[in-house]
Amino acid sequence: MGLKKGCLITFEGIEASGKSTQVINLFNFLRKKKIKCIKTREPGGTPIAEKIRKIIIKDLKNNEDNLTELLLLFSARSNHFKKIKKYIDRGYVVLCDRYIDSTYAYQHYEQKQSLDFINYIQKKIDSNLKPLITFFIDVSVKNSKTRLNLRNRTKDRFDKYSKKKLSKLRNSFLKLSKKHKRIKAINGNCSKDEVFKNLIYFLRKKNVIKNI
Repeated sequence: MGLKKGCLITFEGIEASGKSTQVINLFNFLRKKKIKCIKTREPGGTPIAEKIRKIIIKDLKNNEDNLTELLLLFSARSNHFKKIKKYIDRGYVVLCDRYIDSTYAYQHYEQKQSLDFINYIQKKIDSNLKPLITFFIDVSVKNSKTRLNLRNRTKDRFDKYSKKKLSKLRNSFLKLSKKHKRIKAINGNCSKDEVFKNLIYFLRKKNVIKNI
């Protein structure tokens, strides 16, 4: 059942794209199929990385110190990746809410951080393992803002991004999806159930995970 070897499946998108919901949906689906899996997120995923996440989200300000933000993100990932690799080595499907493509979109395309520098540190953390597949849940900026406004929680600095910035980030993910074959763009403007059906259809069609 599942894979003889574990794998990493990542989910990307702008704020309120629905990617976190789809991580949970796929996790529950795979569990019912008796496929070993875990769900995790970035930044975060471990006690240390979650503490760093709080600093990034609550203590830093937008574009105040982009290099500090980038290094904090990689510090969290360095610790988190040990967990990811441990589970993959044990044959688990690891579902991760954001990973390297968010770094490319937010830190390289949006903040203009050096791509060579980002790739250099990434290789130090993760020299061989890459996501087997990445789902980019593509939602319009209009729908993103509408969903953010409907959320019943205090907005963090990412939730407060302008339409201009969200549009730039969305275009960055679109560029990445055209650049990397492992990235599958899925229309996130339809219902949650429809998004999930499309996701499962692709996994079955490409035989990414057997027996689902």
